Amino acid sequence: MLDWHTIPNANDRLKWYQNKGQMKLNLFLSIIFVGMVLNGYDGSLVSGLQASDAWQADLGYPDGVRLGLLNAIGSISGLVVGPIITYIDENWGRRWGIRFYGYTMLIGSVIGCVAGVSGANGYGIFVAGRAIIGLGLASFLMTSLIVVQEITHPRSREIVAASWDSYWILGSVIAAWVNFGCVGYITSSWSWRIPYIIQVPFALYILIVVQFVPETPRFLLAKGREAEAYAFLVEYHGNGDADDALVRFEFDEMKEAIRIEQAARAEKWSTILKSRSNVRRLGLASLMVFLTSMSGSSIIYYYYTTVFDLVGITDATTQTGIQAGLSVFTWFCQIVAVYIGKFVGRRKILLYIWPTLLLSLVGLCVSSGVFANASEGDTKAGIATVALVWIYLGFFNGSNPVLYSYPAEVQTFSMRSKGLLVWNTVSQLMGAYTTWVDAIALDAIGYKYYIVYMPLVVIQWVLVYFYMIETKGYTLEEIAIVFDGKNLSLPSVDILPAGEHQSGEADDTKSREDENN
Repeated sequence: MLDWHTIPNANDRLKWYQNKGQMKLNLFLSIIFVGMVLNGYDGSLVSGLQASDAWQADLGYPDGVRLGLLNAIGSISGLVVGPIITYIDENWGRRWGIRFYGYTMLIGSVIGCVAGVSGANGYGIFVAGRAIIGLGLASFLMTSLIVVQEITHPRSREIVAASWDSYWILGSVIAAWVNFGCVGYITSSWSWRIPYIIQVPFALYILIVVQFVPETPRFLLAKGREAEAYAFLVEYHGNGDADDALVRFEFDEMKEAIRIEQAARAEKWSTILKSRSNVRRLGLASLMVFLTSMSGSSIIYYYYTTVFDLVGITDATTQTGIQAGLSVFTWFCQIVAVYIGKFVGRRKILLYIWPTLLLSLVGLCVSSGVFANASEGDTKAGIATVALVWIYLGFFNGSNPVLYSYPAEVQTFSMRSKGLLVWNTVSQLMGAYTTWVDAIALDAIGYKYYIVYMPLVVIQWVLVYFYMIETKGYTLEEIAIVFDGKNLSLPSVDILPAGEHQSGEADDTKSREDENN
């Protein structure tokens, strides 16, 4: 198969400010990144609000099971909406999932701010708002992971997809500093209402810009709208040049791959589950969730105040200040990881990082145990815990570009929505479990709970070593060949006459297959 990296394209000869098509495409991608900023802001907000005395009073001092339910309710509601969003994404288009997210964030944020009003059940109202937000969050995660893979220019797809989660960290940075300023220095209920209502303008931006975002070219091709698909590629990947060689290559490759999948009825569950390679795709999507949710990160992300309470760091200003600095640090780590991903494969990154997570969990257990068993507390143990939290999250965030981009890119077009449905279902189940059970376990056994995650981290490393397939350097259509080998044969596209294929395509395809086997 022809190496697409060498095919000439408008991006190769134009400055970024001259490439109007790419600039328009970046505007469309901004809705994904603003959505992820909002996701990160919202996801980090509640853990910081737990340090607010006013928030605790307005919600009736939730702890244990009640606090766990408050954090888990979003995952529970997100589990319910998954199949509906999959149907919508496959039949109506990718934009509806993003639009729904904007509405739920707007409504859920307003409802949440009503908590604590005189005569109202503050806890019940806040949990209801979190449930509504959870509906939209699952919708956005499933849809945005598809869109960022399907509309991005092939030259930059890997980098853009890998940076997807870094915007979550940026949102957490904003949340941390807003919490630091409000929770640390305001004593009234506005100490938590101001941070919460800040979500509204983000949601409004999403609702406005989504009206201008076109459908992805692969979706258009699957619906028989070939002219629209080609027009998209010409305008946004070829800067308006209908004869652009890479655009013609992309179009023919997408068209042929979708033709093969539709002929095989590859979108049907019965077809998907009969194929070993497709089952492996679904298994790898689930494995990425297992690595994300069950490696101990949920303890620090959702209950960092409890983590610090265990070693005597109880002052709200100190806790929110540490979180603010930590958020900036983890964002930097993830940006560095995106750059490293240009040179190092996905599988190798995970294999290097996971041993550091295990060592960090051991260290956190030891430092917390030393403090708990000291007669008057041990300030050195507290300092060690803060350092180990930074080390753990620094390395963990180095893995996030892989953990979040890999599930979508390994799916074929016809099963991408269903693959993300499996990813979302497993993610919401594990998310609900960890956020709920973590609160109960930390309340019951404290620092000893770290031990539960240690063998899981070892199991995860073994699964990555034996099960994960490397995808670095391929287009989405070529990744299908890596998984399916001789079961899928895409044509090698000639870059000269549009729509024609170069001679000897069968030999070239076989050669590439042999290289991947």
